[in-house]
Amino acid sequence: MSFFRPNILLSLLPLALIICLLAGPTRQAREAYQQNPSQKESKAKKPPISSHVILITINGLRSDFVTSAESYRLRIPTIQSLRSKGSYAVGIESVFPSQTIPAHATVVTGSLPADHGVTSDYSFDEKNALQSKEPYRSANEIKSDTIFELARRTDLITAAVGFPLTTGAAINFNLPDTAEDSLKASAAAEIIEKHRSNLLLINFTSFDVTQRRYGLLSVESLGSLELIDGLVKKIVDATERSRIAGETTFIVLSDSGASKVEKEFNPNVMLAKKGWLSSDAQGRIVSWRAVAQSFGGSAAIFVKDPQDEAFGRELEAFFNQQAEKPDSPIWRVIPRRDAAKIGADPRVALYLDAAPSYAISSKTTGSSITNITKAADRTTRGYAPSRAEMRAVFIIAGNGIKSGAQLEYARLIDVAPTVARLLGLEMKTARGRVISEVIK
Repeated sequence: MSFFRPNILLSLLPLALIICLLAGPTRQAREAYQQNPSQKESKAKKPPISSHVILITINGLRSDFVTSAESYRLRIPTIQSLRSKGSYAVGIESVFPSQTIPAHATVVTGSLPADHGVTSDYSFDEKNALQSKEPYRSANEIKSDTIFELARRTDLITAAVGFPLTTGAAINFNLPDTAEDSLKASAAAEIIEKHRSNLLLINFTSFDVTQRRYGLLSVESLGSLELIDGLVKKIVDATERSRIAGETTFIVLSDSGASKVEKEFNPNVMLAKKGWLSSDAQGRIVSWRAVAQSFGGSAAIFVKDPQDEAFGRELEAFFNQQAEKPDSPIWRVIPRRDAAKIGADPRVALYLDAAPSYAISSKTTGSSITNITKAADRTTRGYAPSRAEMRAVFIIAGNGIKSGAQLEYARLIDVAPTVARLLGLEMKTARGRVISEVIK
């Protein structure tokens, strides 16, 4: 199995050699970079607290699954050990929409989607009402400074394994396209043992994939989480073998929680019935005044003419009327002014947050409400981050961290400033704060 799918030859090489080949710029390029003082970051005044920070993200893991693991009969001893030895938040607030890629962009920048520019998993061309078929991958999509760029500019050794938005990033040891979680853990362990990176980012996805397919708390999804717990142990053990465990801080984090799905709401069907959208026989949009982009648990309503404020108000009134109906699939309508306060895409006229057990699709034909099929996801994300089921996991343990501190609330935008503080750096562009309550 290769770490980069496009290059099948890599699958024939030993892991150590793959890491060397993919370690980023050449030695000459790194030396040239280090000799250019205009590109170097000034050293932070505050001394570092930790020499090594390992940030592990687990997609779609609700905070209550960890804080109440015993009630759910979850066997995750490594994660629970880190929680008991260190500090944790009862829940950490994601971003809007609470999707994987904008959330991870926020994790590494400490800023909101409106600032860093990654406003959903997939880009949307509002002029032609087309959503990209490929998710955001490139680090160039992030418009704010990142913690891995900051660390690299200060000559710290950086590494990332399967972490979103790291393709093309200036990271010393970077494996952005690693697909399987077990391979990610093996690669991360080898990087730790051979290179002792100061900052390591790794993302595990199998729990979320299994949860979507089989449902919340299904035997399959719980088994997947228990497997990931074993992979976290593999990473912890690697710090022991490399004798850096006492100098390492671990952060276990999720991008958002998840919610079960039983029905789909199709706002584009309603827009078509109002004459504000039309499609061909294949359901492709051919003309429109307003169109919905689906985020799973929510949707953005774009207006073709953003200057048409009267139409925007008409749309808002229409969807508010739908939300007020009994058993409405709309939990609430979020106008642009309110969405701006939580850092959502400023281009959007308004957002729809789906009611419990509903997902929102981009279908243009058929009924406005449909039951999900056997092939559809059993859980989804993307809902407003204030909802309890969207609360994510935050655990921090190890060097420089208090034991037993409990936070009732934290935000994803606080992660990057906290990582920076641990490494003796400062995220000057971040909106979040250092979670100082957990630091000794």
